[in-house]
Amino acid sequence: MNTVAISPRPAHRRMRREKRRDLREPQKVTVTVNGLDDNGRSFEEQTETIDLSESGVSFYLDTPIFVRSFLSLNMNSNSLLTGKPVALVARIETSRPGKQLIAAQLL
Repeated sequence: MNTVAISPRPAHRRMRREKRRDLREPQKVTVTVNGLDDNGRSFEEQTETIDLSESGVSFYLDTPIFVRSFLSLNMNSNSLLTGKPVALVARIETSRPGKQLIAAQLL
């Protein structure tokens, strides 16, 4: 009889409890982002959302910014959110060279 040892899942693969108020839905929407870069200079950059909810959004930016930055977002009219919402950057990941994954709370 053969026995097989089963090891627990690595910590990085365990399911995390969702902390967001609303689940984000994968949705690509063209958005123009305005704010201040990491040198305090104003910038404007066009990108696409990765996911979107009534309370948050994520997207990639080329422009380096800081966590807790305020951004003005100009969404196209076919999205869940229209107009020019303001967002507070909650998290930044730099997993792609030259790009930052921005996760922001809509205010």
